Amino acid sequence: PAEQPAEPAAKKKVAVSLPPADNAWQAALLGKMQEVTAGDAEIEWTIKNAVDNADQQNMLATFKDGGYDVIACLPGDGTLMTTIMEEIYDAGIPTIIIDRNIASDKYTSFVAEDNYSCGKMAAEFIGKFFEGQEDIKLVNLRSYIGIPIDLDRFNGFSDTIKNYPNIKIIGEGDGEFNSNAGFQAMSDLLAAHDHIDVVFTHDDEAATGALTAIEQNNRTDIKLITGMGGTVTALNKIKADDTIHKATASYSPTKIAEDSINIIRDFLKTGQIDKDNVRPSTLITKENVDEFLPYGYQ
Repeated sequence: PAEQPAEPAAKKKVAVSLPPADNAWQAALLGKMQEVTAGDAEIEWTIKNAVDNADQQNMLATFKDGGYDVIACLPGDGTLMTTIMEEIYDAGIPTIIIDRNIASDKYTSFVAEDNYSCGKMAAEFIGKFFEGQEDIKLVNLRSYIGIPIDLDRFNGFSDTIKNYPNIKIIGEGDGEFNSNAGFQAMSDLLAAHDHIDVVFTHDDEAATGALTAIEQNNRTDIKLITGMGGTVTALNKIKADDTIHKATASYSPTKIAEDSINIIRDFLKTGQIDKDNVRPSTLITKENVDEFLPYGYQ
């Protein structure tokens, strides 16, 4: 028989550490990553979801000593994963941070959509929606308060909403990135405030939970809710234009998954990579929702 090339030895090894796939966004990202890496002849991909933050730290420590050419991480908590990712980077292993940044600039490349602009665009939409109206009361559903992605979205919003002095933030809760937390946080805010005009959320799944709480409490004072992400549910509500959910900022898990894998592949071929791979986000309203429906996740 013809001599077989020693192809397995030449294969590059890439490890990808993901947080729990416990919401639709994470599940869609995982599915797309598995799809686009299946049958790769040149790279051996190890893509694993962690059970929780402690598990992810342990997983990354194991990856560090696993002989990988690249280690990528989507941190469940960017603050908690900072130390281990810095250690991997300092060990000379290229590191790719996906979606949620760490609290450090010690990484090879960051791949995400623009979280700051997500908050900024939401504030501008809310500002225009209530233009000419006085004493508008707003509550904010954040995403694991204090982690880097939460701060980016919150700061984009806070820095911009100041331009609309008629809008006052009267409360906040933590919608995390799921509908149960959104429902609970919104229920607490409804109990605490007898009048709310608008709800700004960091996530469409949290927004869906919040909307359920608003409807169950028969609260007709709330005129607007905004989200981020682009779930099928949110996009369909925006398209139908028959609920208070009128806008979301695009944050596509399938696009981020594809970008991450392509950037790693290009880097292993060329040795070249940009430190900042942040794609612009887009505000999705009924005017442009049709072009985003194919990217909806559920």
